[in-house]
Amino acid sequence: MLERFEVVDVTSWRVVGAEVLGRNEKVWVREPNGPDDRSRDWLFKPVVTPRSTGRPQGEDWAEKVVSEVGTLLGVPCAEVRLAARGETRGSISRNVVPQGWNLVLGPVLLGTIVEGYRSTEPDALGRERPVRGRPGHNLPNIFAALQFVEPPTGSSAESAVEMFAAYLVLDALVANQDRHEQNWAVLREAVPPGRLRLAPSFDHASSLGFSLTDSRRHAQLEASGIGPFAERGRAHRFEHPADAAPSNIQSLVDLARDALRRIAPEGRRRILGAVESAHPGCHRVDHRPRTGIVGRHGYVHHEVGRVQQGEVAQ
Repeated sequence: MLERFEVVDVTSWRVVGAEVLGRNEKVWVREPNGPDDRSRDWLFKPVVTPRSTGRPQGEDWAEKVVSEVGTLLGVPCAEVRLAARGETRGSISRNVVPQGWNLVLGPVLLGTIVEGYRSTEPDALGRERPVRGRPGHNLPNIFAALQFVEPPTGSSAESAVEMFAAYLVLDALVANQDRHEQNWAVLREAVPPGRLRLAPSFDHASSLGFSLTDSRRHAQLEASGIGPFAERGRAHRFEHPADAAPSNIQSLVDLARDALRRIAPEGRRRILGAVESAHPGCHRVDHRPRTGIVGRHGYVHHEVGRVQQGEVAQ
């Protein structure tokens, strides 16, 4: 049976801050009728309407669906709800930082491993832009940075490295091509001993063909099926040759396989077992309140098969 997700009206919720990360305007709002602290804070993310099309994209349902798929996989994700603020459609994502902890983003961690690491550099106009080719944002460096970090609270993973591999498997399943340096983080305890813990996965809006129209999905399916489209998902937010053509950048599935090969066999079995167990349940979240998302379940089905191929289980 398909699940239906309610849309929460946050128009009256108090704005407690603006989000400085990301390209699009977002605000933090505080849920009423509860503790007046960050545990009630949610990030409202409006859907984007490109000027070129005048059509709202699907960041809201993509964010929600990926959080549900993550739950099926046992991957801790930020809690997400569909939302509206005035006439603006969007989603809200609960703050993943508990009281007494601080968020440490990927670039800060990588800076402790890679001498002179920079995730951005100024362009000709002095604006900070990602460094071409994402040098240093690779699995060996990330796993080294996570070596002494605890896994997320309540997860079955034995280590933060194992859970990060699970994050990449989730990305491969839902075509999340936006796992850049600031889209993963560690929580640091504010008081001694200052424990470090991998933060839940967050910011999955750029997934599941969120920018396509249903007619485009129909056309894609009729032309060549879901396979060729699914295989275009590339890990371009990870290190690659600066002049590489998109087709020559490692695929999301190959990046996930690489991550799985680098972890202990027990962890690999846990992750692949979760994928196998979650697959039949994917149809339960194959719906959003407004219209059907053509091809989404087919995409997840196809990518499950690719991730489960025997190459990663060696």
